[in-house]
Order: sequence, then C-alpha cells, then structure tokens
Amino acid sequence: MERFLRYSLERGRAIRLMYQEEDGRMRQVNAQVTGYGDGTVTFATLRPKREITLKTQQLLSADYRKGDEGQE
Repeated sequence: MERFLRYSLERGRAIRLMYQEEDGRMRQVNAQVTGYGDGTVTFATLRPKREITLKTQQLLSADYRKGDEGQE
C-alpha cells in the first residue's frame, strides 16, 4: 500500500483508496495524496472535492485508479 501512496504523492496522480471512517463506515474514493508520514496520510478527493487526513491504520487498500496502469 505504501508504494501506491508514494506513487500518488511523488507523481501527482490520483489513486483509488478504501478507508474506514471513525464511525466504522467504509468509503472508496479516487484521491491524490498530498501528505504522507508520521502515521498519517492526507489526500484530496476528486468528487466531492475535499481534503481528508487519516491515520494510516484507517486505510484498508490502495490501487491504481481506473485507466491508470502506473506508467508515465
């Protein structure tokens, strides 16, 4: 998962993230990672546009966004 977070952060590309909110609900979003480290990850969602900071423990999965195969 760290590989995908760094890919998004370093290349400015959106990825697909699945995470668990504080109340236990799971969410899947397309987002661009804007900050990563010290046990947290910050990302900007594409729809609706907002910025979220979570503990890395709340992230359940990360993957390439549809149509992206990780190539420049």
